[in-house]
Amino acid sequence: MIAYHIGDKGVRRAIAIYQLAKQAVGNISHIYTDANSCYRLAFERHDVSEPHTETKAQTHLIEASNSSIRDNLARFNRRSKRFSKTHHMLDITLNLFFNRHLITSQT
Repeated sequence: MIAYHIGDKGVRRAIAIYQLAKQAVGNISHIYTDANSCYRLAFERHDVSEPHTETKAQTHLIEASNSSIRDNLARFNRRSKRFSKTHHMLDITLNLFFNRHLITSQT
């Protein structure tokens, strides 16, 4: 996991994710997204220079990671009483989750 963004699906979110990823890794050689048109619109509007491909084949690992996060964190299960709608609490939860997994993977 190099970056995440909490928010609605749309052009602003697509650009936010792109900027966070660019900040984390620097040089991006290629961008793979699903067929959601917000990515294409965002990259066209902001003159993103990296090649962009819409494909499900290259995004399956991201979708699997999202599924794993939902499975491990009850906060993201909307049927649970633990579901929190505040961005601040979601950010805290994700930071704790990713830092815990980072620490356990290094040992």
